[in-house]
Amino acid sequence: MYESMRLCETAVEYGIERVAATSHLFAPSDLAEYLPRRNDRILRLREKVEQAELPLRIYPGAEVFVNDDIFYARYLEKVTLNNSRYLLIEFDFHGLSPRQLIHYTDEVFRIGLVPIVAHPERYRYLQRDYELVNFLVQRGVLFQVNAGSLAGRSGYEEFELAYRMVLHNAASFIATDAHSHLGRTNDLLRMIQDFPPGISRESLDYMLYKAPFSVLADKELPPIRRSDIHKHRHRE
Repeated sequence: MYESMRLCETAVEYGIERVAATSHLFAPSDLAEYLPRRNDRILRLREKVEQAELPLRIYPGAEVFVNDDIFYARYLEKVTLNNSRYLLIEFDFHGLSPRQLIHYTDEVFRIGLVPIVAHPERYRYLQRDYELVNFLVQRGVLFQVNAGSLAGRSGYEEFELAYRMVLHNAASFIATDAHSHLGRTNDLLRMIQDFPPGISRESLDYMLYKAPFSVLADKELPPIRRSDIHKHRHRE
């Protein structure tokens, strides 16, 4: 709880007013055990935030690790972002084939939810295959890139893919993906100052405000013009 409160304090310090608490759900089969524990922790965190008089609203969610178990998963609507249609998911970082990735996201659609893929820029297979990103975008898969990747806090390949996705609106969200106030933190305004040039105010407004607010309200995302991304040797 101490770590969570420190992250809440940092969030407020750097201009964040709303956060989705997306702790890891490593296996859908763990849902029955995970859900009450998550709900209890969010409730206690909200109480502490209120006691500290922090102007911060906390919404429930999860970051669901997806593998072949997705085909047998039940009740995933209970861990969507703020009980919406939107499910935040992540995959194995290495060795996933395009066919698997397509089948996994298709299965999320099949059960009536909309997949939001967390930190796509961190997956080696997407770093190598930008066309796969384009294909998934065309199928309606949504992507959430890390602000730290755009700010150059990760490797060059991560930066490059995140940058291309934001430039061409292939991403729909920019998030902190905060894990610790000491390491991967949520000093969002500081990270934004380190973003590379060329990102339009319209795109930032969409990915930081319009699209996230639509998710929290369980509404369709506002339309935005998207275009294919292509790999380049050098930054623009």
